[in-house]
Amino acid sequence: MLLPIDLGLFLALTAGMGCTLILGVWFWYDRREALLNDPRRIRSAFVCTRCGQTYLRPRLREEAPCPGCGWNNVRLKF
Repeated sequence: MLLPIDLGLFLALTAGMGCTLILGVWFWYDRREALLNDPRRIRSAFVCTRCGQTYLRPRLREEAPCPGCGWNNVRLKF
């Protein structure tokens, strides 16, 4: 036996579930993008040819000075 339901209540529940679904997917994709584009992941590795120190610099750079001796080194490529 089916229970009668008001049309306004049915539309409100349907719209609420739709909005909740859209907001949930939006939040999930926003969080996923933030984790994938973490600035700590985008680093360049360098090894100084003068003193042998290994160091990291933020962003993708081709050259960076050594923090120990100041010698300008090229990025390591794997």
